[in-house]
Amino acid sequence: MQVLLFALLSLSGCAGTAPVSASSQNAAGDSLAVQARRLFIEGSFSAAEGDDGRAVEKYREVLCFEPRNAAVHFALSRAFLSLSMIDSARHYSEKAVFYNPDNRFYRKLLAGISFEMRDFPEAAVQFEHIAASDPSDKQTLFYLAHAYLSAGRHEKALRTFSRVLSVDPENESALAQSLWLEFKLKQYGHAISSLQRLMEQSGETDRLMLTLGELYQRTGQPEKALKTFAKIVENRPSFFPAWIALFEVLVERGDDERFLREAKAFFAGKDIPFAGKIEMTKLFILRSEDEESYAGPAGVIASELVAAFPDVAEVYVIRGMSRLFRDEYELSSKDFRKALAIDPHNLLAREELASSYMARKEYPLIVQSVGEARKHGATLSPRLVVLEGYALFRSGLYRKAARALDGISAFDREEHTDRFFIQARLTQAMAYDRLGEEMQSIKAYEAVLDEDPENALAQNNLAYILAERGEELQRGLDLARKAVGAEPDNPVFLDTLGWLYFKTGSYAEARDILEKALAGKPEEPEIHDHLAEVYRVLGDEAKAAEFRESARKLRREMESGE
Repeated sequence: MQVLLFALLSLSGCAGTAPVSASSQNAAGDSLAVQARRLFIEGSFSAAEGDDGRAVEKYREVLCFEPRNAAVHFALSRAFLSLSMIDSARHYSEKAVFYNPDNRFYRKLLAGISFEMRDFPEAAVQFEHIAASDPSDKQTLFYLAHAYLSAGRHEKALRTFSRVLSVDPENESALAQSLWLEFKLKQYGHAISSLQRLMEQSGETDRLMLTLGELYQRTGQPEKALKTFAKIVENRPSFFPAWIALFEVLVERGDDERFLREAKAFFAGKDIPFAGKIEMTKLFILRSEDEESYAGPAGVIASELVAAFPDVAEVYVIRGMSRLFRDEYELSSKDFRKALAIDPHNLLAREELASSYMARKEYPLIVQSVGEARKHGATLSPRLVVLEGYALFRSGLYRKAARALDGISAFDREEHTDRFFIQARLTQAMAYDRLGEEMQSIKAYEAVLDEDPENALAQNNLAYILAERGEELQRGLDLARKAVGAEPDNPVFLDTLGWLYFKTGSYAEARDILEKALAGKPEEPEIHDHLAEVYRVLGDEAKAAEFRESARKLRREMESGE
């Protein structure tokens, strides 16, 4: 639309202009100049009155007489800009600069239009021209720096902000921008100098001091960093980020003695609320999961939390979780039991205690702990239901396990319980399988697959039941293939797939898959049984007898505990 309007203006701008004869050339020249000035004045009045469309019309008529008049091109550019016709505005702005390249105003307009059109390199070119004519023009330098910044030319932007500071050393905005760019360009040494200058001008705020300390760390000056962070917490003990930074430096230096001293001061201080101290402890526990160097300090922090609040159940739970992560099962259980002694209804403590027993495979203690929760009138969580059911299953109490896991149905099916529902139904399905109640087992596996169609364990186990029953063999084969697709090297899944190939008459495929399963789990007698059947059907009785004998031998060894 803008191009069409521009074209129409171009066609109509010079309509009615007659050729001038040679004999009247001088007189006509004077007359044309007067007419051009009149039209320009009319256009200017129209622009002043807000009638930019008429202004454009008059300026275009002027160009019929004076096509190289830079001022007219400039005026046209501004009029088109007011009409939001930015492409046309740029065109005439470029013409104005072309015909009068030394005019700062023309270049400023072109630079501004280019910036608006996100042509940052062109905007930078124009601002650079303007700045070259007046190196002390800090406003233009600022615009130039932002054009470089927007164009992603960070080093040039930094140099330009330095030019601003050479003109105006107290310019905090330029100093802050320089600091940010020095950070981005990893010029940390220069960043320290810029930050110190900024602090001299605006004062030593906590945030600026914190940044200075971080810069000292990055430039390998831990002593200065430590001194800076210590100064912050001394002046403002409630400034949580400075405590974190202080502890981090001490961990990196391996200064255990001072770390303990500062940790005691942190937890004894009254300026940081209890929630902040909990947050610090959790932060260290999380860091210890990824960084070995934080394991010891996390234990120190957790113990100091307990020392500061010995009558609060939550702190024992937190320290217990820290110990559980470090495989300190006895100590973690002790903490969870202490938390429950303070608050018998602390559900998280009960869950974590059961988890600590689970880690040691102490299944009877899990059942006992859940039973104690019931005695105290506690409402079980989905997690506890799953833990109890699994503990009963692993204890060989399959009927009790199946019944206990029915308790998962009492909970609303919110997103956070979905995984517990799936775990409960999987364990329940396996319990029913051990009880020989195949239909109940199938029902539980189907419930899992309704929720999680890609659950490989449910796919495999349901496929095996179907194979044993000789029902829906094609579906069983499809399920087994999906399970193996998810875990190609799982020997149990491979055994199921091989057995389904056998059941569907694909004996060669069955043999190949079962041989692969055997390589992964040679001690599993069931795989030997399946291979014996495959080789029997393939007519290799010697091989079949060999695998039957190896299956019997493995079972005898398992029964005798060898």
